[in-house]
Amino acid sequence: MFIEVALTHARSGPSPSTADYARDVLENMSEAFFLLDREFRLLDVNAAALALDGRSKEELVGRTLWDLTPGLEGSELGGLFKSVMLDRRAQTFVHHQTWEDGHGAWLESRIVPVQAGVAAFYRDVTDERSAQENLRETSRRLDAVLGNTTMAVFLMDDQQQCVYANAAAEKLTGFPLAHLQGRPLHDVIHHTKPDGSHYPRAECPIDRAFPKRAQVQGEDIFVAPDGSFYPVAFTASPLLDQAGAPVGTVIEARNIEKEKAKQARLDVLNQTGQALAAELDLERVVQIVTDAGVELSGAKFGAFFYNVINGAGESFLLYSLSGAERSDFDSFGHPRATEVFAPTFKGDGVLRSDDITSDPRYGRNPPHKGMPQGHLPVRSYLAVPVTSRSGEVIGGLFFGHPESGVFGEESEQLLLGLAGQAAVAIDNARLFEATQRANHGLEQRVAERTRELEVANEALRQSQKMEAIGQLTGGIAHDFNNLLTVIRGSADVLRREGLSEMKRRRYVDAISDTADRAARLTGQLLAFARRQALRPELFDAGRRITTISQMLRSLLGSRIRLEVDAECPDCFVEADVAQFDTTIVNLAVNARDAMEGEGVLRITVRRHAQVDHESVCVEVADTGHGIEPAELDRIFEPFFTTKEVGKGTGLGLSQVYGFIKQSEGEITVNSALNVGTTFQLLLPARSALPSTSEDQRLFETHARDGRILLVEDNADVRAFAVDLLTDLGFEVEVACCAQEALEMLSTRPAVDIVFSDVVMPGMSGIEFARIVQRKLPGTPIVLTSGYSHVLVDEGRHGFPLLQKPYSAADLTEALHQAIATSGGKRHRELRQPDGDNAPNTTPV
Repeated sequence: MFIEVALTHARSGPSPSTADYARDVLENMSEAFFLLDREFRLLDVNAAALALDGRSKEELVGRTLWDLTPGLEGSELGGLFKSVMLDRRAQTFVHHQTWEDGHGAWLESRIVPVQAGVAAFYRDVTDERSAQENLRETSRRLDAVLGNTTMAVFLMDDQQQCVYANAAAEKLTGFPLAHLQGRPLHDVIHHTKPDGSHYPRAECPIDRAFPKRAQVQGEDIFVAPDGSFYPVAFTASPLLDQAGAPVGTVIEARNIEKEKAKQARLDVLNQTGQALAAELDLERVVQIVTDAGVELSGAKFGAFFYNVINGAGESFLLYSLSGAERSDFDSFGHPRATEVFAPTFKGDGVLRSDDITSDPRYGRNPPHKGMPQGHLPVRSYLAVPVTSRSGEVIGGLFFGHPESGVFGEESEQLLLGLAGQAAVAIDNARLFEATQRANHGLEQRVAERTRELEVANEALRQSQKMEAIGQLTGGIAHDFNNLLTVIRGSADVLRREGLSEMKRRRYVDAISDTADRAARLTGQLLAFARRQALRPELFDAGRRITTISQMLRSLLGSRIRLEVDAECPDCFVEADVAQFDTTIVNLAVNARDAMEGEGVLRITVRRHAQVDHESVCVEVADTGHGIEPAELDRIFEPFFTTKEVGKGTGLGLSQVYGFIKQSEGEITVNSALNVGTTFQLLLPARSALPSTSEDQRLFETHARDGRILLVEDNADVRAFAVDLLTDLGFEVEVACCAQEALEMLSTRPAVDIVFSDVVMPGMSGIEFARIVQRKLPGTPIVLTSGYSHVLVDEGRHGFPLLQKPYSAADLTEALHQAIATSGGKRHRELRQPDGDNAPNTTPV
C-alpha cells in the first residue's frame, strides 16, 4: 500500500521527497513491477521488469497489457488480471511467459488491486522451478531405490524417533511404517536381550551414532513381533547440518541369520578337516565324518556304510551312525543293493531327493517294497559316495529327515566337500593301520636285536673293565703284601712283654690305619668291578681323580711316579662314574706300557673355556715313547693296538672315545716320539650339587625317636651296629634273620627305616627288602654286605648298598641318602656319635 499511495501522490503533485523515495524503492527492488490503470494501460514499470521484457520503458508505457502481450487476454493469466480488477482481491499465479523476442521464463506473479487499477509484482522462478523439478525427480528416484533395495533403511530425527522406514525395513522388522513412526527404534525392535533381560537404551550401540556424531557399525540382535530373535548387521550414520550439529540418524540394517548359519557350517567343515587331519583311528574318522554330515546338512540322522558285499552280492556293512541308535536298525539287517542304494556304492554320484518315497526307484524291491515297518521315517534323502584317490568307492554317506525338501544345493555341495575330506582321512587311517601291521614284526625284530646289542655292549664294557682289573691285580697284590707286612710286624711287636703304653698305642694305631687302607683299596677295586647299567650322575671330577689315585698307584707300580693336580673348585661333570673310572684306568694302563714301567704320569683337572661353553679338562700326560704320526688317526678304532699279541685287546681307547662322546664331550691327543703323549678329556661343566640342608632335615626327622629295623646275622656286627644307630638317635629293633624281621613287621609294622645284611641264612636281604617294599611302600631301605659277588652286582637289585667294613660316617651317609630319597616329613635334630666312645668301624 505504501508504493500505491506514493505513486498516486507522485502523480497528483506531492512533495518531491515522497515521489523520489517511491521511485527509488521501485527501481531497486528485485521483483519486477508494473502498474495498470483500470483500462489495463501500462502506467509505470521498474528496471527489473524492463530487464525481463527486453524493451524500453518508452515502448511500453501507455500501451494496454493485451497489446503488449498478444494472446494474454484470453488466457488464464489474463482472466486473473480481469478478476482482480473486478473483484478487487489479490491473486498469485505461476506461469510461463514468452516475450516478443522469443525468450521465455517461468514467473511467479502477484496481482494486487490498487486505486489506479492493478499492480503486478513478479519474479523469475525458472531456476527455482528447475531445482524443485530436480528435487522431485531425485526424491522419486530415491523412493524407487529405497523401495526396491534389500537393505533396511530407517531415518531417525533429532529425538531418535523414526520418521521413515523403507519397504525392506518393514520386511526386516515385521512392523509397518505406521507402527514405527514417531517412536524410538530401540523401543520397538531392540528392547530385550537374547537371555530375556531388559536391554537399556543407554547400552544401545545404534543410538550411540547420534551423540557421538560418528558412524557406528557392528552386529546386534533384533526382536521380531512374535518375540523371537534374529541377528543383524547394521550401520548407523549421523545426519549433520551445515554447522556440524546432529539433526538425525540414518540406520541401515540387514538380516545375517543365513550368513551366520553358513559361516557356522563352514566352521564345522574346517574343524572337521582339522580333526580328520589329526586322526588316524579308522573308527573315529568315520564317526567324525558322520556327525559332521548331520550337523552340516540339517539331517535328522546319518550313517556311513562300508562298501562290503556279501556272498549274495547285496550287503553293506554299517559302520557309524549319528542322530540315531544302532538298535533303530538292528532288526532290519544290512541294507541291500537296491536301486536306491546301489548308485551310491557304484560311485555314480550324489543322490538327492526332496521326497524319496516319490522317487520311481523307491519301493521296487521285495519283501518290504520300501522302508520296512518300524523304520525311522525318511522323506528328504541325500546320499554321497566316498571315493578314494585310487578311484575305489570306499563307502557311502547317507542322510535322512522325516520332512520333505530339507536338503538343498548348498547341503549337497557341503557334503561333497566333506566326502572328499573323509576319503583322504580314511585312506590315511587305512595306510597307517597297514603300516602298523607291517611294522609290528619289524619292531619286534628290532627290539630283539636291540636287546642283543645291549647285552653285547654290556658284556663288552664288562670285558673292558675286567681287562683293566687284570692290569690292577698285580699292583694291588703287591700293595696288600706291604699292608700285611705292617699288620704282621705290628702284631709281633705287640706280643712282646714290657712294651710301653705309648709304643703299644702306636702299633695299635698302625694296625688300624693299615686296615683302613686295605678296606679302601678293596672297596675301590670292588666298586670298579661292579656290574651295573650306565647311570649318568653329577660328581666332582677332581675329587674323583683323587679318590682313585691310590688304586692307580698300585696299577702303575713303584717305578712310575704319579703326579695328581686335581684341586679344581667347581669342576663338576655329569657322566657315568664307573665309566669315568674305567676311562682313567685305561689311559693309565696305556701310559704305563708306553713308559715300559718307568717314568712320570701326570693327571691334571682344570676348567677349560671353549667357544660356546665351559668344560672340565682332565689331562693325562705320560713320558713314554709316543705314538707314530701315521697311527694317531687310528688309535680309537676298536681292536687297533700296537702292543704285542696277548698283551691287549685294542678296546681300551675305543672305550675311552665312546664314553667321552656319550657324555657329550670331546677328546684330543698330542704325541711326540720319545717325548710322550697327552690325552685331554673335555666334558661339559655342570653346576655344583644343590644344598643338602633339606635332606639333612629329613634325616634328623627320622633320627630323633625314629624306629630302625636292623637285620644282621653276625652277633659282633649286630652289637656294633646297635651301638652306632643308638648313638645316632634311633630306637633300634633287632632281628637275626629275614624271617624273624618279617614276623616282627607283621605285629609291629611301624618302622621308619630298614637296615639289613644281604647274605644271611635262609632268605637273602635282597628278597627281604623286596617284600618290605611291597608291604611298606616308601619305607627307606639300606642293604650292607662284604661279599664280592654282592658288591659286583650292585645296581641290579635297585637298593642302596653299604660296603663292609663301614665306619660311623659311612653308615650315617648311607642312611642320610636313603631318607632324602624317600622324602620323609618329620623333623628332629641329628645326634652324632659321642666322640671317642663311638664305635669306629664294623668288625671285619
